[in-house]
Amino acid sequence: MVKVYIIFYTRYGNTFKLAEMIAEGVNSVRGCEAILRRTAELAPEEIIHKDVRWKKMRDTLKKLPEAKASDLFEADAVIFGSPTRYGNMSSSLKDFIDKTAGVWIKGGLVGKVGAAFTSSTSVHGGQETTLLTMFIPMLHHGMVIAGIPYSEELLFTTKEGGSPYGASSVSGLMAEEPPTANDCALAKALGKRVAELALKLKLGEEALKKQV
Repeated sequence: MVKVYIIFYTRYGNTFKLAEMIAEGVNSVRGCEAILRRTAELAPEEIIHKDVRWKKMRDTLKKLPEAKASDLFEADAVIFGSPTRYGNMSSSLKDFIDKTAGVWIKGGLVGKVGAAFTSSTSVHGGQETTLLTMFIPMLHHGMVIAGIPYSEELLFTTKEGGSPYGASSVSGLMAEEPPTANDCALAKALGKRVAELALKLKLGEEALKKQV
């Protein structure tokens, strides 16, 4: 099985919803498996407990294992997800990536497919810059970056989330707006594309080994 790890941070669940849709896209490809992992919550417990929605989502996510750097050795592809934080990824995801030096030294992600997804408060809330910031460490790790090609016709018409850089959604001022049907369709398309590319790369690598 080709294993596609979807490693994300979410506060109110919108980024999580995109992660689930991406997982559906991955699992639609025969021979591929989506594995969801959450990054560690860095906010103080007393702050979280003051926000009912935040606490509820955190309790929901406890069923998912927390991501570990060692997961990356097992992955054939990795898709990072985070809400926007001033046009950048969240501190939680950045903290996880910052702890992958051991993987980098051993080349654990070299040649593996990488992709990204995000959610933002508004249409111009920094979706594309956030996706691009997630690509930067992938390049340092030697990954093969995948986006959403314009063969996905929804990219021509969407007025919500989704771009050639990755899946996305607009969550609203209070993060009360879940991903739309178009957002979900593009998220599934991203998952399917990453899975197909990872499968092709793995089969190609195995074929090369047989020739040696």
